[in-house]
Amino acid sequence: METDPRSERIVGLLADGCNRSILTVLDKAGRSLHVMELAERLVARETVVARTSQYEDELDRVRVSLHHHRLPKLDEAGLVEYDSTANVVTSRDSTDVDADWLDAGRIGEQLDRLTNGSEAAESDVGTIEGRETVIEHGRRLADEATDELFLMYVREDLLEDECICHAGDAIERGVDVYLGSQNRNVRDVTRRRLPEATIWEPDIDWMNAPSRYPKVGRFVFADREKVMLGLLEESTDAHAETAVVGEGETNPLVVLVRELLGPRLDHLDFQSDDFRQTSSF
Repeated sequence: METDPRSERIVGLLADGCNRSILTVLDKAGRSLHVMELAERLVARETVVARTSQYEDELDRVRVSLHHHRLPKLDEAGLVEYDSTANVVTSRDSTDVDADWLDAGRIGEQLDRLTNGSEAAESDVGTIEGRETVIEHGRRLADEATDELFLMYVREDLLEDECICHAGDAIERGVDVYLGSQNRNVRDVTRRRLPEATIWEPDIDWMNAPSRYPKVGRFVFADREKVMLGLLEESTDAHAETAVVGEGETNPLVVLVRELLGPRLDHLDFQSDDFRQTSSF
């Protein structure tokens, strides 16, 4: 059974909590909003900070993100009408996406069905958008790991508290957890929060790739059969992130990652505790 491309695009957009907040604000407004007014309402939903320089910076960041990133994508998907010349956005009552789509549980179910459901072929390589969605997918892979869980993070802010908790749950289930990063803070946090995990400093420096290319910010590899590569792009939107995902022993992306990293990952099993904390591979 083939998936409707538009439905798949809508699921990806609505899986992002920020996009759902935009639609909720527009629905409650009951009228068109200027992008600045929309930004003010969104910031007000997330913070109680008074009008300080910090507040103004956040407001400007949200406004730029709305204009250049979020509203054009929502407009293209038919979820809103955005006049980029007048900077006015209107909710599309005519869309066939009803209110149930705004429920996070429903979104999660639809996302799982589209990216990992029984209809998906093992040869499929998919993409998911939005940092919230990427994080949730990574947590799911951690929860489903039964033997091994390999993780890499290039920055401390990508290693969210919930990610650490899910990795800790995997350890409690008897899963061998390995976390690598060239960022000392990431390694220190992991060593403190997950003392049972194997920690190493990878030789591969993804952050030094040419700036014109997206950078790999996070990596999740569960049981060497499920993989997610989170791609960070130069953007004013802190929530902008796209991930490439694949599942299955013969999935092309899984096979590629397994061939590239498999021998290096195997080497970790023979490292002493001191070597794990100080050496690279």
